[in-house]
This record gives sequence, structure tokens and C-alpha cells, in this order.
Amino acid sequence: MKHFRTWRNLFTIFTTTLLLQWSFVARATDGHFLHGAGPVNEAMGGAVAGLCLDATGSIAWNPACPVRLDGKWVEVHGTLFDPWRSLSSTVDANAFGPGFPSQTMSGTTVSKRDMSFMPGVAFIYHAKDSNNAFFFAMLAVSGFGVDYAESTNFSNPILTPQQPNGFGFGRLRSNYALVKIPLGISRRVNNKLSVGFALEPALSMLQVIPAPFVDPVTAGNGGYPYYLPAHNNAPAMGFGFAVGVNYEVNKKVSLGASFDSPVWFMNFNWKSADLTGAVHNLTFNMDLPLVVTAGIGWRPNAKTAIGIDTHWFNYSNTAGFDQIGFDQYGAVKGFGWQNIWAVGAGIQRQISKADKIILGYNYSQNPVPDQYAFFNMPAPAIVQHHLSVGYRHKITATYEINSAYYHAFENSDTSAWYTPAGPVPGTSVTNRMHENSLTIGLSHHF
Repeated sequence: MKHFRTWRNLFTIFTTTLLLQWSFVARATDGHFLHGAGPVNEAMGGAVAGLCLDATGSIAWNPACPVRLDGKWVEVHGTLFDPWRSLSSTVDANAFGPGFPSQTMSGTTVSKRDMSFMPGVAFIYHAKDSNNAFFFAMLAVSGFGVDYAESTNFSNPILTPQQPNGFGFGRLRSNYALVKIPLGISRRVNNKLSVGFALEPALSMLQVIPAPFVDPVTAGNGGYPYYLPAHNNAPAMGFGFAVGVNYEVNKKVSLGASFDSPVWFMNFNWKSADLTGAVHNLTFNMDLPLVVTAGIGWRPNAKTAIGIDTHWFNYSNTAGFDQIGFDQYGAVKGFGWQNIWAVGAGIQRQISKADKIILGYNYSQNPVPDQYAFFNMPAPAIVQHHLSVGYRHKITATYEINSAYYHAFENSDTSAWYTPAGPVPGTSVTNRMHENSLTIGLSHHF
């Protein structure tokens, strides 16, 4: 038990350091998953399960792929991410009844978040002539976040202070980031079939201000209910696993599939003081959903590789996402996301002995039902269309620089403002989001 605690503490320190490097990132593409892992996979629109093009993407999406890559691979990359989010709201005159503003109010607030940096690393060890490959990676998997300033002049009603000085939520701030550390083995069964398995310990961090997922309190507020803040980036450890297969139909066509279990997390825990100074224990549980992936790779000639992957995300059975609405005490039960499909496609073309270019596209269904935009103000994971481009340059026989840029086009969703009694007529809440990302990586193959 002592050794377990030691390793657990080392793991927590290691991954927390990475997550703090990734703090204040609002990054969400396929639901709240990143659509790709590393520059090559991002440029390919996330397609890798059939092609097995690089170490980072292979480990992220199909643990059967690493044995298809000969030799030892070390990949490091860093991502500069620039998200844009806005929150709009409208309240018609007397929508909330007597005691509330009698004039129609509306406004828009843009989130304060700026460009952020996110690192990653992957390693494959595949000895010459061996049927086994061993791999390890540190992968940023998902995240979201916003920071909307309080509307002290009532210019945006949803962001007015909590009662009695307003009727909104005040400053709205969230930050969620999740890192998985897959450790596994990939085995070549025969010349056509490979299989893989990975254990996936993980760490996530969450901050939400205010925290509507816990019961509101009234202490020190004249009997008016208000939500306490979950100030700190609270950590939670989790664990899951992944299995995969890759099958080469012939020298041109290959198929791949993988099953990523849910990552089951411990609870997030905070201590938060109310207006009287009394300290409350806040808690929330949010897991990472099960993902099923299938893909096909086609190499029509020696210079061209084409991949198409599809993913199914099981949000409706995942803690934190499966429920919606308020409980009997006024706490929000969850995000209420629906299951989604996503598809990614890319083409890689060698244009010289040392250079390759990549074009990719990714489409994701929106996990947030339109009628629940109100409940997803802290997590506007609503972008759907992504275009990507990548460039690979071989510096030497063993070193390669890879880069990728993608743009996620703006999307929006709108719903009514909700109270525990239901949607309020004459109100609206709208989330808008688009994203830009640039990733640069170094690959060492020896």
C-alpha cells in the first residue's frame, strides 16, 4: 500500500504539472474530445485507425497500430490554441414576474480567455524482428472553459450578479482539462493482423464559478439562494482501458477498430466559504465516455495515404453528462449531452524526398441539444466542422518536424433561460464558439 501511494503521488504530481501548463484552455472539437492527437493526426482530421501513420495518433486512437511502426519512436509536440466564445442573453419585460426588471434587456459578452499552450509526448519501443511493441504516451484528451465577466451594469442579464443585487449568475468561469497516460502493448498476430491493449490512468482538473451542480445556500444573503464557487482547479484521478485491432486486407487497404472504455473518475472536491464564512464541502463526479472507433486506410500508390475514421461517443450513459435539469433543492444535475457520431478524413501526399503535405476534415454531431444551451454555458462544446492542413519535413534520416493548423468553424445554440420550475417564456440564452489551433512537433525514429 505504501508503494502504491508513492506511485500514485508521483503520477498526480507529474500529470498535474502538465495540466497546469494547460490551464485556462477552452478546447473542444468532437464533443469535448480533441479531434486529433499530435500534429500528424490533427492534420489528418483524426483519421489513423486504419493507416497507423505516427506514434502519437496511433497510441491515442488504436493500440493495435504501434507494432506497425518499426523501430523506436519518440514524439514531442506543443499546441498553441486560440478559442473564441461568446454568451448572449435576452429577458423580455416582466419575464420573471414582480420584483424583477420591467424593461426588456439583452446583451453579449465575449470570454476573456487568451491563446494557450499544451504539450504532449509519445514513445514506442519495437525491437527489430519482434512481434511485440510497447508504448507510452501523455495525451491531452479533452477540455473546455470560459471566463465571462460579471455584468455590473446589467448589459447582459444572464451575467448580472446573483440575488439580491441581480438575477443572473455573476461572473461565469470554468476550466476543465483531462490527460490520459496510456501504457500498453501491441502485438503482430500474423502478417495481416495486429492487436493491442492499453491501460489508461488519467487525471482531470475542474474549476467552476459559480458551481450550480451543488445545492444553493442562503446564509448571509437575506434569505436569497445563491451558488457557491468551486474556486480551485480540483484534481480527480481516473482509470480506463483500450483495445484495438488492425487488419491489412492487402498492400493498399487496411482496416482498424478500437474500443476505449469509459474513464471512471473519483469525485472532484472543493471547500468553499459562504457569505458568513462557514465552509462547505462541494463535490461533483464527471467521467470520460466510452468511445468506439472504426477506420479504413488506403494507399493507392507509394506517395499517397488516405484515411477515414468514424467515432461514436456514449455521453448519455456517462456520469456528469447523462442527467439534466434541477433537483428538488435547485442544484443542476448535469450537462444533458446526447450520444454523437464524428467522422474524420485526411490525405497525405509526398511531394519530395523529404516533404509531405496533409489535408484533413472532421465533422462532429453536436452533443448539446438546442433546448439545453442554458445548462451548457460553462461547456460550449458545440463546434462541428473542422478543416486542417499539415506539413511534414524530414530533417535527417531519423528526425522529422511535423506541423498542423486547423480551424473549427463557428457554431451556436440557443435555448430559454431555465429555473427549477422550467423554461422561462420571453428569455433566451445563446452560446457561440469557433477555434484556431497550431501544433508543432518533433519526431525521432531510430
